[in-house]
Amino acid sequence: MEPMFSEDITDRQAEAVAFLMAHLGSDVDHMHYIKFEQYYSDLHAVDIAIFEPTKYFDAYVAMTAGLSDYKFNKNFKRSELVMVLPKTWKPIFEKEEYSWPIQLLLDVAHGVIDNNNGTMPGHVYICNNDEGEYAKASNAIGGILSLPEEFPIELFEFKGDDCYVRFMQVIPISSDDLARIEEIGPAKFIEFNLHDSEGPQMRVKLKQKTVAGIDKIIKQNEEALKTKKK
Repeated sequence: MEPMFSEDITDRQAEAVAFLMAHLGSDVDHMHYIKFEQYYSDLHAVDIAIFEPTKYFDAYVAMTAGLSDYKFNKNFKRSELVMVLPKTWKPIFEKEEYSWPIQLLLDVAHGVIDNNNGTMPGHVYICNNDEGEYAKASNAIGGILSLPEEFPIELFEFKGDDCYVRFMQVIPISSDDLARIEEIGPAKFIEFNLHDSEGPQMRVKLKQKTVAGIDKIIKQNEEALKTKKK
């Protein structure tokens, strides 16, 4: 995946990106746009836009750009997907430890298209790659949809030229999470497992990098030097 920005985007893609950019207090210089080929040759492409943390929102935000070109069912609004990434995430797309959330976001979007249905809180999408999870850098096997509760309510949806578009958040889930969802149902999983006393805990969690042996030695030496100085 190579980040780029292209003028070859639909009006609806441009509307969605511009809306979120403005409300996050971001700009083109602090956005990464990844252009993808059309998922099916005769259907619309779904791209990914990523906004860097701003003074208004202290995290990376990744969004689909193009899913709202699809209208699946009159009972569902058009939608775009978002994912909230921690500040420790980096836009280094050639490394699996950073690229897997973007691939998950794209896979969920393609799952929505394949199912030919709208998006609703509690919908679960499981990846279908050979490994069954997203690289070795994650234990995620798919994602569950929820309202983007960390966003101010005015970011839940916007009115484009001809319709309303809703944002839905993708939260990665592990095999243990899936078992819990099957046990208590998606609504209770979102209410109890994805919340605590501090509120919604729906940001992507990155695996902590294992400290290499040489790093441990360096750290021990640094601590020893600090002790001697005292």
